[in-house]
Amino acid sequence: MIIVNTGNGKGKTTASIGQIIRFLGHGFKVCLIQLFKGEGFYGEQKILVKLNNLDFFSFAKEHPYCIKGVSPAEAADKCLPAMRKLKELANSPKKYDLVVLEEFNIALRDKFIPENEFVDIVKQLSQKSNIIVTGRGSPDALINIADLVTEMKEIKHPYKEGIKAERGIEF
Repeated sequence: MIIVNTGNGKGKTTASIGQIIRFLGHGFKVCLIQLFKGEGFYGEQKILVKLNNLDFFSFAKEHPYCIKGVSPAEAADKCLPAMRKLKELANSPKKYDLVVLEEFNIALRDKFIPENEFVDIVKQLSQKSNIIVTGRGSPDALINIADLVTEMKEIKHPYKEGIKAERGIEF
């Protein structure tokens, strides 16, 4: 299956982490590739890197919207190794039962990775693995090939009241 978690509401990563836990609980092999999330800062990373049957990769750890001084061109360059890793997975005989591509929708939305190439790789990889792609702004091309699409919708968020991100809730 190709699963897409998108939308402007909270919960896209949380849902994918829950799915990872479910797969690992059944003894399945999982690969997690994250974009735009610096290592060691997010609580889930601290746990996931310790788990058996999970291969974890992090690329392009800073997004220009969140980190001052990071240019869009620099972010796009740092997404290239993630695309190479994804191609490697698609062409490798090594099989994962689940491949989670965290925040790849953001990279697609911001044109840091080529949409057509990404969609083609996901289609190829989905022949041997379940795929979850997360992030705001999923393109129609990805939604169209997906088997399951969930849109998280923000109804109310503490940011609007000036409350900062809280450890354990947001990260």
